[in-house]
Amino acid sequence: MKNLNKLIELVAYKHKLDTKRANPKYYTDMKWILGAIISEVEEVKEEMKPNNKAHLEDELSDILWGWLTLVENLKNKGLVGSHKDIFSRGLKKYEERILPLKGTSEDHAIWKEVKAKQKEALEEERITRLKEDKDATNTLRVG
Repeated sequence: MKNLNKLIELVAYKHKLDTKRANPKYYTDMKWILGAIISEVEEVKEEMKPNNKAHLEDELSDILWGWLTLVENLKNKGLVGSHKDIFSRGLKKYEERILPLKGTSEDHAIWKEVKAKQKEALEEERITRLKEDKDATNTLRVG
């Protein structure tokens, strides 16, 4: 985790540099970043062969860098919380899905049921946040 935290700090530092550049949009455009991640996935496919650990790990780290960069840009636009918020959400999501599994033929149904409940909870969270944002906006107008 120490290395991951250092990578997150490095991504934040690079984002600050990118926003100072003559054409920051190029470096902070979400679609461009996603395209770069997709390109790196293709490179990982090419490097998945025996006796190629160094190259494969290098390409996998490029995917990680792209993902961290994407999150940093989304965070700075206010579209997501922090990297750690996403890690926490992911941990909760997969603990809820995986821990009930039994290693039997029932697992697919269990997974689907948990996933459906999670989708409902996400929608409730989205609606609650919309209401909170609307209330905050109304409070600002009144005040």
